[in-house]
Amino acid sequence: MGRSEFQQRLRAEFEARKNKNARYSLRAFAAFLETDHSSLSQILREKRRIPIASIRAWGRKLGMTREEISAYTAAQHVPDAASLRREQQLRHWTAEALAIVTDRCHWRIVELARSRGFRPDCRWVAEQAGTTVDAINVALSRLLRLRLLEIAPQGNWKLHLGARNCDEEEFRRRALIRVRELAAEDGVRVDPPKLSER
Repeated sequence: MGRSEFQQRLRAEFEARKNKNARYSLRAFAAFLETDHSSLSQILREKRRIPIASIRAWGRKLGMTREEISAYTAAQHVPDAASLRREQQLRHWTAEALAIVTDRCHWRIVELARSRGFRPDCRWVAEQAGTTVDAINVALSRLLRLRLLEIAPQGNWKLHLGARNCDEEEFRRRALIRVRELAAEDGVRVDPPKLSER
């Protein structure tokens, strides 16, 4: 857990008091703030978050204005960089899973790629699938990102589903497993929706 701005302010206040009086202790600082010294120690060592009520009470004891206290309180609600990154990753992988479940273009690409007379051309695929080229391009990009399909240097499309003949439900199951595996590589746990819940 990263140190919040208020933790930094507490640390600076404690250090300033110690500089004035070498014998000033953490227990004395905790007593001044009317809190438990072990809790304060954990907060200063970044092992524990500061409760909002404590920010308000301690801010008043330290002579802060209402506006300063409000600013520190608001800052506690802003997620740190690691939390933001994890949230973005979770959103990304959840979106990938939901797209596989809800957009049939992925399956139509797979189905057509296995058919006789297949042409590795997005316009042809869109025409056969009865959708737009843009929809096929988005689905194709996702299949490539998920490594369920690759385009060889000669332009051929090669599927990586682990099974030659699978139906739409099996394709989705395998695709969702791949999403979960790639998310785990990214350090995110994603539980894609079950097909029966669609």
